[in-house]
Amino acid sequence: MQGSSDVGVLGLGPMGENFALNLLSRGFSVSVYNRTPERTRAFLERSGAPEGLRATYSVQEFVSSLSRPRRVFLFVKAGAPVDEVIAQLRPHLEEGDVLIDCGNSHFRDSDRRYQELLGQGVDFIGMGVSGGYEGALRGPSMMAGGSIRGYGSVEGVLREVAARHHGDPCVAYFGPGGSGHLVKTVHNGIEYAMMGAIAEVYGVLRAGLGMGPEEASEVFESWSNGELSSFLVEATYRVLRYRERESEGPLIERVLDVAEQKGTGLWTAQLSLELGVPSPSISEAVHGRFVSAMKGFREKASRFACSAGPSTAESDLLEACRSSLYLTFVSSYLQGSLLLEASSRSLGYGFDVAEAFRVWRAGCIIRSRIVERAYSALLGREAESRTLQLMEEFHRDFRERMVWWADFVAAAARLGVPAPVTSSAMNWYLSVTSRRLTANLVQALRDYFGRHGYQRTDMPGTFTSDWGRG
Repeated sequence: MQGSSDVGVLGLGPMGENFALNLLSRGFSVSVYNRTPERTRAFLERSGAPEGLRATYSVQEFVSSLSRPRRVFLFVKAGAPVDEVIAQLRPHLEEGDVLIDCGNSHFRDSDRRYQELLGQGVDFIGMGVSGGYEGALRGPSMMAGGSIRGYGSVEGVLREVAARHHGDPCVAYFGPGGSGHLVKTVHNGIEYAMMGAIAEVYGVLRAGLGMGPEEASEVFESWSNGELSSFLVEATYRVLRYRERESEGPLIERVLDVAEQKGTGLWTAQLSLELGVPSPSISEAVHGRFVSAMKGFREKASRFACSAGPSTAESDLLEACRSSLYLTFVSSYLQGSLLLEASSRSLGYGFDVAEAFRVWRAGCIIRSRIVERAYSALLGREAESRTLQLMEEFHRDFRERMVWWADFVAAAARLGVPAPVTSSAMNWYLSVTSRRLTANLVQALRDYFGRHGYQRTDMPGTFTSDWGRG
């Protein structure tokens, strides 16, 4: 029977499959379609073909099976595949139908698709979905942007399937165009920085305290019960202790030290440069993945490795690791907040950064106790600068633990453990909280060799000097 399913899911990879099962578990009837029929049949077999699930084997059959207005969730690879799927769907869609791109698309692509479909009367939503395949099944965090009419049509569905924090669905609308994917991109940039910082701390635990994976796992587990409580710290201690077989050591020791990426971290770094908003910890995390990919070069260059040797007492180094990781986490969120503020303003999206922290409280990869505290600090307050409000909230933590942060960076350098994310986070905080930087010397040097001019603190205008060269 045509037009019987509440929603449709196109793309049956791990995310699409689990999101479809999530929808079914909430009482929605779901039509599914995948480019390859074999994957659709395999999904039916694995899921047991539950009631309410309808498999289709052509785009026309898929669209025809949906109730109007049609609501289609796309789970396909970002980039050209999304455009190809939209081109296949468009001839079958009508005014008021809603397309929701749930992949990691670039926000500018979502801007374009929103405008293109607007002319047809089709409501496009670019929606960041965080939480991995388990989140897709149990309840993800979702960041939507695009058509406000389309969001109204699908909001009820999203609120049902979203992760919940004390009953509050972790889903929000952030504005027109690609605003939702913009927020998800910055989310992923923060995620890069947090993972990079965790790995750096593990490196110091290993080199400075001689810890193996299982001992380090116990440390991370103990930290996960306090202020560092977070999805990523929990994932870390589980990964470090995992064994494939009891007779073998931890699997982490056999994982190649090359970290791949899908582009969202790079996009965050590029956006930071484009808008002139510093996010060095995110950028360093991206560079760290580039460096990891230079495996052959690193192996040859390792014969030149050197270190100054340890100086921090072992009893203090563990606290330096814990406090450093905490402050680096907070700094990464602050850098993301600053970037979101600038993006919302410069790109015309007009969203409140507080909403990002609200939907990040549950379901997503960067959920943490820090996020919960940050959102609580923003409730009911004016939004002159969300980042400054958050810096005020965490100021005492920075003041009391700065010495541990510095000790960690110094210890890492002495041990020969690279810690670019952590050190850049500390230097970012020192820089943005400095009333006066040494950039005056940089500008004076620019004027010295290029007559670029400079401004003065004691009088208005732009000046140039010969700087004693006569």
